[in-house]
Amino acid sequence: MFDHETELEIGLASGMRVRIDPKGARLTSLVLPGADGPVEILIGPDPGETARSFHGATIGRYSNRIAGGRFTLDGEQFQLDTNENGNCLHGGGQGFDQRDWTVVAHWINAVALRLESRDGDQGFPGNLVAEASFALSDPATLTITYRARCDRACPVSLTSHGYFNLAGGGSIADHRLKINADQVLEIDSESLPVGAPRDVAGTRFDFRDSAPVPGPDGAGFDHNFCLRPGAMREIAALNDPASGRSMTMLSNQPGLQVYTSPSGDSFNAICLEPQAWPDAPNHPEYPSAILQPGKEYVNRIRLQFSG
Repeated sequence: MFDHETELEIGLASGMRVRIDPKGARLTSLVLPGADGPVEILIGPDPGETARSFHGATIGRYSNRIAGGRFTLDGEQFQLDTNENGNCLHGGGQGFDQRDWTVVAHWINAVALRLESRDGDQGFPGNLVAEASFALSDPATLTITYRARCDRACPVSLTSHGYFNLAGGGSIADHRLKINADQVLEIDSESLPVGAPRDVAGTRFDFRDSAPVPGPDGAGFDHNFCLRPGAMREIAALNDPASGRSMTMLSNQPGLQVYTSPSGDSFNAICLEPQAWPDAPNHPEYPSAILQPGKEYVNRIRLQFSG
């Protein structure tokens, strides 16, 4: 068995390197080779920060928010742990980002981790087994795969919470973002979704063509973009014109949560989280996020880098 406290490194001959901490199945470093030397593009928490940090972590059982920490499933109401304004955020106060994942395997270019979540964990029903794998492949590609099975029907949405800055630091004001989504969910003051999806056309949420980050009004984002249907497909692309670096993201998920991380008067990173729609257990009109017994949950996230 492996030491949970030891970060695991994987790499490619090209110089791309990734580090993973089994505590929280957390990405702690993503280094790309560059003309002037290696560049760290994964942004961590501010030095000295003591609050719970989601930087790079695996989020679960349910990423994003569930209103009031409550949902009804098969006629039974469940009360979850509430850890933000009376709502359940990212699986509760002891979500998967807080857990010691078991290292199943560690190869030169891949890591596999496993976590067991018992019935009633943070209020969620059923015994769930989750797996997370991180694999590098040429050319400059990181694939993150989440799988889960549960012995009882349960909402499940796992994702990776990495913060990216393709310049390696400073503001992301010059980054450009493209998202293959025609609609977005509006949010209230508690960042919970409000009503049906709204068309992005003519709004600050229109990233169907590459547009500046954090947006034309500089307000930033913490919103779910409703992705065009499909299996594994390109969902977003991030580009830094100054450095020439780009990141193309593929996934099989129905939503992409976009969060721009504030730093002083600007934004120093962007978080792109493929996942189920927020509060979906309380919105039957949203794509279902319920994992049924005997079925397997799979979230595949592929990050392809160039430049």
